[in-house]
Amino acid sequence: KQWYQRRVAITAGGFLESGEYSPKGKIVNIDGLDIYHIGQGEKCIIWSYDIFGFNGGRTREFCDLLSEKGYQVVLPDYYRGEHVTPTDPNLVPFLKDFSYDNKLKADLDNIVIPFAKKNGAKVFGSVGTCWGTYPVIYLSSYPDFKAGVSMHPSHSRVADIHGENEADLLKRVKCPQLFLSANGEHPNCLKGGLAEKVLGDMVTIVEFSDMIHGWTTRGDLADEKIKRDVRKSFSLLVDFFEKHL
Repeated sequence: KQWYQRRVAITAGGFLESGEYSPKGKIVNIDGLDIYHIGQGEKCIIWSYDIFGFNGGRTREFCDLLSEKGYQVVLPDYYRGEHVTPTDPNLVPFLKDFSYDNKLKADLDNIVIPFAKKNGAKVFGSVGTCWGTYPVIYLSSYPDFKAGVSMHPSHSRVADIHGENEADLLKRVKCPQLFLSANGEHPNCLKGGLAEKVLGDMVTIVEFSDMIHGWTTRGDLADEKIKRDVRKSFSLLVDFFEKHL
């Protein structure tokens, strides 16, 4: 339970500077699932958010910035308008409802990926923050997915909630992975941990020792160290996709 009580870096504001940000994409509803969509082209990034949901933090700004690099970006609202916080006593029951087999597979296979392909996508990458790294691991087993990025990853804890064996999930991964891990992340997602043991050269782990969980999308950009590492994380993400997509 310590993970759920961990101090989370929270703020509003933009990616490059603190302050308000107005998203540039559009929201479409496909068979009851809201999707934030921006950009066009054959290279598509599926972005999976953290427990704060569809409207949380800097998620949409990251999507917008990726689109400016030439990617079509798709952000599904798996939670259907809901969200949860790390200290919410309902956190675990809430997350248990969103296992891959229970809900995510149907959303991804029947709605999200067909929507992206209808809009021209032919090759995919995926990004996840916190809870969103759980869908990234699953998507990275799909043949059309060529790279996955997990920012302050929580798939170790989420897999445990669902009673899934993390090593077995990692063994299904077929494409290169980039983990951007904060200080205090699950040992499996740090250097020398389970991910490296299972994936070997397929995973690159960059540790941000000055950061705490959640810094990329919710860290206070008035703090120069956080601003530095938010920018660094985006730069690493872009370089990774340029290399593998």
